[in-house]
Amino acid sequence: MVTSHRTGSPYRNRWHLTPTRRAFLRGGVAAAVVGGMATMKTPLALAAAPARPGVIDTVPAWFTRDVRRMARWLPSTVKTLGIEGAYRQRWNSFPIEIQDTLRGMSLPSWLIALVPTAPEKQEEIYAQFRFIADLSGAPPANPVALRAEQLLVFGGAAQLPTPGDKMTGASLGAEGCTAAMSKYVLAQLKAEFPVELAGMSDELTNSQSSSEMQHLLQRAERSGIVRIHSRPFAQLRPDDIQPGSLTIAQKPGGTHVFGWTRVPTGWNWYPGDKMAIGNTGLPQYGDHMILAQEYVTADTVDAGDLAHNSHGPINSRNVIYARGRPDLSDPRTNVYAVEGSHFILVNLV
Repeated sequence: MVTSHRTGSPYRNRWHLTPTRRAFLRGGVAAAVVGGMATMKTPLALAAAPARPGVIDTVPAWFTRDVRRMARWLPSTVKTLGIEGAYRQRWNSFPIEIQDTLRGMSLPSWLIALVPTAPEKQEEIYAQFRFIADLSGAPPANPVALRAEQLLVFGGAAQLPTPGDKMTGASLGAEGCTAAMSKYVLAQLKAEFPVELAGMSDELTNSQSSSEMQHLLQRAERSGIVRIHSRPFAQLRPDDIQPGSLTIAQKPGGTHVFGWTRVPTGWNWYPGDKMAIGNTGLPQYGDHMILAQEYVTADTVDAGDLAHNSHGPINSRNVIYARGRPDLSDPRTNVYAVEGSHFILVNLV
């Protein structure tokens, strides 16, 4: 069992606290209304989740195509029951208080249909759902970023599966970090904010290459959709990271893509901490999104182990050396604390 460096209490216990209600949810509903969400509607019934304020069930084109071709990465419930059937079955399985949380977030049915059903995963998923409605710190700067934060924190709490390859339909596994941000976040944002994100290319909502994503985001910046900042690792500051933003993190040996959110109040972390959410890329955690796979903090001195991030905060300088070189396989080493690490920070306007 891992012990929290913030509270000294076991991590397992934090899942059973009850957060206070619910400004985060109300803000997301307002964001949905502002966005208009007038695009690609499908006849998905909402009767299983009555009174879900502000929601319009948009389904991104990439997901519609994958369902039609029965892509291999899709959960069996979606393949056998379709989107509506899988949504109804999953929704009806949630405890009442979880339904209340998710209803307040006005999430589209297709995302709820993807929440894993394996019995061994339910306790952790439900526990995380109980926290995500109440996040600590100042909210994102605009409705698009606020909705991005909601989609990110839901995806991490729900452990959404890694999307599939565009050609084969097989799960992208450890290579799926870009696809998770592109398909679960950017594609849904474009569906919900068709006016604000009219300049976002369709390629950006169905990308699985970090280099392609970087190029497409630079094009989007010229359209005024995003603002991009470049930071070498040595110059990264905690206040560079904004909730509802994305990051392309480049380090020797590979590139990782993830999004940032505030941290649940009930975790009692250091004020202002931000957590990165995305596809893990690590086999020991499986092919799905998780919460707090990375985090950034102004309190690096008190940094300690995290359930999914044992090497400490992303802005720490902690390095363990082996034979005179940084040992990137050692969990105590921050894998970004090496020469050549660089961050592309993407803020949604």
